[in-house]
Amino acid sequence: MTTEENRSNAQRRTAEAKRQARRRRAIRNRIIFCAALFLVLVLIAFVIYKLFFAPAGSDQDQNDPVFTTEAPQTQEPDSQADGDDTAAPVITGVTDREITVGDTISYKKDVTVTDDTDPAPKLDVDASQVDLNTPGTYTVTYTATDAAGNQATATATVTVKAPETTQATETAAPGEDNDPATAEERSYMKYLAGLYLKQMGVKDDMSAEEKAKRIWHWVNWELDYTATSDKSSWVRGAIQAFDTHKGDCFNYFAAAKALLAEAGVPTVDVVKSDTSHSSHYWLLVDVGNGWYHFDPTPRDGGGDYFFLVTDEQLDAYSEAHENSHIFDHDAYPARATEIVTDMDAQPEHDEVYP
Repeated sequence: MTTEENRSNAQRRTAEAKRQARRRRAIRNRIIFCAALFLVLVLIAFVIYKLFFAPAGSDQDQNDPVFTTEAPQTQEPDSQADGDDTAAPVITGVTDREITVGDTISYKKDVTVTDDTDPAPKLDVDASQVDLNTPGTYTVTYTATDAAGNQATATATVTVKAPETTQATETAAPGEDNDPATAEERSYMKYLAGLYLKQMGVKDDMSAEEKAKRIWHWVNWELDYTATSDKSSWVRGAIQAFDTHKGDCFNYFAAAKALLAEAGVPTVDVVKSDTSHSSHYWLLVDVGNGWYHFDPTPRDGGGDYFFLVTDEQLDAYSEAHENSHIFDHDAYPARATEIVTDMDAQPEHDEVYP
């Protein structure tokens, strides 16, 4: 190949390279132009959206008069203008109730209040006339108030009944009485009673009086007094006392009854006859020298060691303490009259559990 041909080929290659470079620049410029045009169109669309379609409350400058973050104030078609609300709230669920002396009650349970404008009307309950410790029928007043001051009232009665009392009978072995507890509950109660008798050191070779004394002090010391209990079943009352170590006089009575029965000490249930002030439950026990009163429920003040006390002692205490232990003397087995206990001399723990 001649020198002239080589020069001609080189020129052609140079010209071709230049054409390729121009083509690449043209493609790159078109891409940049399209990208810039796309960004401009996006920006224009965004501005149009903000100007004409953006919802109130979006992130505009709150000082720009064109935009606002406050939704226009509208009024529900069924609502009334302020000052024109004259409709009172509606109270539903108010019903008459019946309970037993010593029980508690939730006055607002199942009671609701609605209003056509106020979403949360106020409900007040006046139960100041109710005395849960005194049998009778009492009135409870419910008052509902809405935001405009409209009020509605409703009333219901609460009937407080005295505990049911029956002729006292000597304690039957668990499972042989008419208590509504199930067989499983009775079995569980006997198990717990046996467990606690072992803990307090009650043994078969002890006298009935020694067994009863340890039981009286365990119940009196180990349970904490509270104001409520399920009085429908003495078996369940005993279980509640054993499981929680808490309860009222019914639980003290039931726990002692279960322990004494498990220890083989005969008992008789005693129920206070005048419940106009309060109800109360205790036992008679016979440890071999006749029936004596046995009440482990703690009381404020002295002279309350109710372990093997006579009618004379109990009546004197009851008269001095608002008839705390008034009972129908003719409804129970004849009681022993010999005084064997000083009611002011309750022994210390170490004297009972040496």
